[in-house]
Formats: sequence, C-alpha cells, structure tokens
Amino acid sequence: MAPSLSTAVSSLLLLLLLAAAISVSSSPPMPEDSIRVISAEKRIDLTSPIVKVFLTLKLENDATAPEASQVLLAFTPTEVEHLAIVKATRAEGKRKKKIYVPLSVKASDLAAAPNGARLLPTSKCRAIGWSPLQGWTPPVELEFVRKVEISHWGNVQITEQYKLKHGGAQHKGVFSRLEYQSRPSISGVPSFKNLLARLPPRVHSVYYRDEIGNISSSHLRSDSHKSELEIEPRYPLFGGWHCTFTIGYGLPLQDFLFESDDGRRYINLTFGCPLLDTVVDDLTIKVVLPEGSTSPQAVVPFLTEQYLETSYSYLDVVGRTTVVLKKRNVVGEHNVPFQVYYEFNPIFMLAEPLMLISAVFLFFVACIAYLHMDLSIGKS
Repeated sequence: MAPSLSTAVSSLLLLLLLAAAISVSSSPPMPEDSIRVISAEKRIDLTSPIVKVFLTLKLENDATAPEASQVLLAFTPTEVEHLAIVKATRAEGKRKKKIYVPLSVKASDLAAAPNGARLLPTSKCRAIGWSPLQGWTPPVELEFVRKVEISHWGNVQITEQYKLKHGGAQHKGVFSRLEYQSRPSISGVPSFKNLLARLPPRVHSVYYRDEIGNISSSHLRSDSHKSELEIEPRYPLFGGWHCTFTIGYGLPLQDFLFESDDGRRYINLTFGCPLLDTVVDDLTIKVVLPEGSTSPQAVVPFLTEQYLETSYSYLDVVGRTTVVLKKRNVVGEHNVPFQVYYEFNPIFMLAEPLMLISAVFLFFVACIAYLHMDLSIGKS
C-alpha cells in the first residue's frame, strides 16, 4: 500500500538525532540565561508510513556557568502516546568548516519534485500544517504475537500470529472480485494485498495459514544470509476490513543457542516484527524454555514489560517456564538482538524419552498379560 501524508502522520514515530556541540543541563542548578541556542533545525521525513523527526541543536554554554552533562527534552502527551524510539548522538571531533562567499547569480526558475509529486501554486497552498490528527485511526493496525519454543533435541520452533486491520476510509458498497481483478489500478488503489516478511536464514518447515486452513499464495526466497517470505492475505484489505493469519517455521538450534562463561545457556533472537516498514501497536514475544529450566533472565536493550508464566506441551509434567516480553509502538529500529538466559540440568532431557519407554513397556506388559489370561466362561 503506497504511503500518503495522512498515513505518515497517523502512524507517528518521533526519531530524534540530537547533535549537541555543548550539552544543556547539569546536575547543579544554573541560571537560564547561561545557555544559548545558536541554531536549531528540525527535519521531518514523511517518505514512509513511519514518521521520522530529526532535531539538530547547536548550543553554547556560558564560560562562567558549570559544565553541562545532560539534555532534557519535553514531549507532548500525544507524542508520548505514539512515541516509538528516541536516539541521541553528540557531535565531537574535528570537522570541516564551510565559508560562504557571496557571488552574483542570474535569477532562474526551476520546478522539481521527488517521485513525481505534484507542486501546488503558492496561491493555493502557502503553508503545510504539522499536528496530530484527532479522532482518526491509522491505516494499518497490527497486533503481533511470537511464540518461541526451544527444544534441546536440535530445533527452535517459532509461531507468529498476526492481526491486521485496515483503519483507513471505510469501504462502502459491495465488493466485486471480478471488478477488482479486471480493474486493479482503479478498484484496488485503497487496498493492499501483499506483505514481505524478512525471516532468519536457514529456516525450514515454513507454513502460512489462517483459521480456514493453509494459504497457498506465498513465495519463499532463502539464502545463507536471509530468508524473505512474500505473502498475500486470503482477500485484499479495504478500509475497515481485518484479517488474522499465522506464520510458522523452524530454525536449527546450534545457530541460536549458546553457553555463557558462567555456565548458563542463552538463546539469541531478534526483537521486533519481520514485516518491513510496519508499526506494531502491541507486540508480545513468548520464549518457552525447556521443562526443568530455572533462573530465566531476559536482556533487552530497551524498556519492555516482562513477566513469567507456565506453558504446557506434549509429555510435560510440571510445565515449561515462559518468558513474556511486551512492548507498544514497535518499529524497524527495534529489530535488534536480545538474549534470554536460563539454567538447565541435562538430566531433564531424559524425562520425555523415559516416559515414552515406560509407556511402551507397560503397553507390552498389558498385551502379554491379556494373552495369558483365560477369559472363557467355564462349565460349573
């Protein structure tokens, strides 16, 4: 689906890259007039569904004031609600200085616009307003739940559940598949029908299904560096429509499970959603550890809601410890590695095989006992 200005404003991401020559705040109190803002530049990127705001400040601290070591930024409640990530950098080191020399230039007119955008006359549009929209839902609302099941027998099974909703303009009237396929450039403009998911390399046993069953409209491209899965929902999504589907795949255990210096095991995974250029409203990751695991600890490079729960699978007795991570407003910048540490006694790997062996043994004992029993009714 092609992004628009309204699309970008609704799915708001405030990404600030602060280049500070001298920082603003310090621990001891200082007068307000000791800090001067020499220049301030704000650049708003609306080229994708994720809005990126770059703020560059050049500040100067008074020579008699204490040394500044911190920067305090204030956000409005609306920005806080839709804020996804904040990054800050400090410009240090040597740089080239540009000196502007006035030269005589002959006046000329040149009209240029990126990607074929249409320029409006100044008589029609003198200014562009930038403010959050009230009472308007984003074009795509996404709920994402990933379940990671670790098996020490050599496999990591991942199940991803998606819930999509097109929050754009409501579709009116009756939908005609014939008209949609015969005139896609007209009937299919307000809808989107395909998505691209970037999966880890060396995936296997990939499936794509929904509540009805398997969906065959998917294409997998895989190499040694990455795997890309192009999927199409069972039907195109118009305004107000929603769909749910599930993507599942397996990964080799040796590529993701390691042992730390202190003897603990940890799994190294990637946070975030594999769908490209997508804002996730609510993201949940559940890491199901093998039965018998203790002392779980999740290491995530940003703030997340974390808690533990117990999951049950085949042949489980006491259940499996599950680490649950939750976060709102997740964007592509959150697709970074994170680790889950835990302690595991290898003796628990024999629990399920012993249960199977015991069940088969008891079955044969029951068969032998049945064959040696005389169940015929004798004469009195």
